[in-house]
Amino acid sequence: MTPWMRRPLPAIIAALAAATTMLAAQQQQQTPAPEQPEQPIFRATVDLVRVDVSVVGRNDEPVIGLEASDFVVTEDDLPQVVETAQFVRIDGQRAIDNGESLDIRGQEQAYVEAAKEDVRLFALFLDDYHIDRHPAVMVPLRRALESWVEQLQPTDLVVIMDPLTTLDGLRFTRNKADLLARIKSFEGRLGELFPVRSAVEEAQLTQRNVFELRAAVTLSALEAIATRLGGLREGRKSIIFVSQGPPVGMPGSLNYPRLEAALQAANRGNVTVHALDPRPLGSAPFGGAEALRRLSSETGGRAIINSNSPETGLKQVIADASAYYLIGYAPSRTLADGKFHRINVRVKRPGVRVTARRGYWAPTPEDTNPPPPPPADPKLTGALSELVTPDEGRLADIWVGTEPADDGQTRVRVSWEPAPATKPGDGAPVSLDVEPVTRTGASLAEPQTIRTLPRDGDAPTQASLTLNPGGAALRLTLRSASGAVADRWTQSLAVPDYTGDSLALGTPRVYRTRTLAETRAFAADADPMPTASRRFRRTDRLVIDVPAVSTAGALSFEAELGNRDGKALAPLKVENGPNGTARVVLPLASLAPSTYTVRVRATAGDEDGEQVVAFTVSQ
Repeated sequence: MTPWMRRPLPAIIAALAAATTMLAAQQQQQTPAPEQPEQPIFRATVDLVRVDVSVVGRNDEPVIGLEASDFVVTEDDLPQVVETAQFVRIDGQRAIDNGESLDIRGQEQAYVEAAKEDVRLFALFLDDYHIDRHPAVMVPLRRALESWVEQLQPTDLVVIMDPLTTLDGLRFTRNKADLLARIKSFEGRLGELFPVRSAVEEAQLTQRNVFELRAAVTLSALEAIATRLGGLREGRKSIIFVSQGPPVGMPGSLNYPRLEAALQAANRGNVTVHALDPRPLGSAPFGGAEALRRLSSETGGRAIINSNSPETGLKQVIADASAYYLIGYAPSRTLADGKFHRINVRVKRPGVRVTARRGYWAPTPEDTNPPPPPPADPKLTGALSELVTPDEGRLADIWVGTEPADDGQTRVRVSWEPAPATKPGDGAPVSLDVEPVTRTGASLAEPQTIRTLPRDGDAPTQASLTLNPGGAALRLTLRSASGAVADRWTQSLAVPDYTGDSLALGTPRVYRTRTLAETRAFAADADPMPTASRRFRRTDRLVIDVPAVSTAGALSFEAELGNRDGKALAPLKVENGPNGTARVVLPLASLAPSTYTVRVRATAGDEDGEQVVAFTVSQ
């Protein structure tokens, strides 16, 4: 068992929370998402506080036609002057049908869509840690959630998550079939410790109070998704929190501050949390568990508790997101105190019901004048850039690596593999011509032809070129089995200068094996082909080799697994690879779907250096 799994409970919770939130650049798996704010776009500045308010009358029908003067708002019991009142109505239909598909083709598009005020945005949080899997609970719950999905309209945007879903793993979608499939396969796991789903859960088992720890994981994940949604836009964002209630204990207990943090994140981001306890009528405590009761009441959400027809409450969740008022007022006091300010909203009209969040957390002076961000880690940034999906329509993924060579030159290695969307056939690429050229197109050496796996006989699967440091380019030509050109392009190349470095590390080479036969073939191959992809499955096994040379003394290595922020998760063993490389062997079966980094550090005398590899893991 690795050392990080033997840490005390607070350290484990911190590691789990870090693995759950992962709040950095968020590019990974398919198309990387654009950078999102680490904190929500704060709605309460010195000038204006924005609150979304549901006002319904008979039969829960929205009340329309209200103006700013119809609202009465107090903050900390002091009357406030409502300056703006905008009625927002969204029906899930697009205003103009231009014939374009509404399907989400990547997470960059998803975040653009989520930022639109005319899109209803929902997060469905399935807290399997705190839901009984008994059929009396699960069957009605699935039926209610399926009914809710069927009511969604074309522009509605939904993300489903559970306590172990990281922010990197969020997938916004409009595909009802995908949502229904996820709901159909969902199972509660209240009180169950096995099977273990990931290394994170394996770490939980080393603690005395696993269930207290799982409540912490749930609340940390809820805080993370509330923070993410709060940073997308001003209008209403809805979380449907499906849970029997994570235990939070009394004030001063381990998890009570985590509930407070989740509430703070929701209220800062103007996020409404609707609590759904799936237990039938009479099975849940009166009023619901404390966490559910507070989450719904203090964020202006609905508490769907002790009900035999949760479908009715879920239908109203959609209605609440479809018609509401976004009011604004300039507070009569200074906000930059970092405290919670309780607000109360009423309407000067009898017979209506008003629902709004109970308050907001003001920013601190540090929030309004944040310190400059730390300098970027160029190694981490460079590794993450390799996760960018190739140009649309490109038929191959290309890997280009460099390492020190003799006489002050640099060895450049190239490998390739068909892009995931490329279908086998007569026109599919089977070989790549690699020709080094100057930036002006003059040839530097004869082209080399390399195959991809499976290769014919002893055909090379990687090109090895020795070039002088400086600017160059690679002319790349993909050919089909008949020799016809399938694709051709020129790729710029900056050839690094390793001379003058007493310690030099080359580009990491990543090898993937998926079966026992592939693992044996890799071990027997004197010149194995590095994979060009950085997207893997949990059934894969990775071998990472880092070339290293030193004139400063004997080399020593250490390596660690980190999240996409570069934050360390666990140490990794470093072996001696062929030709002086440092080798890390990493089976992916114990890793949850997410983005990870492997950082390899080398030390020789007073010199040190490091290389970073980033990759994503899917199911």
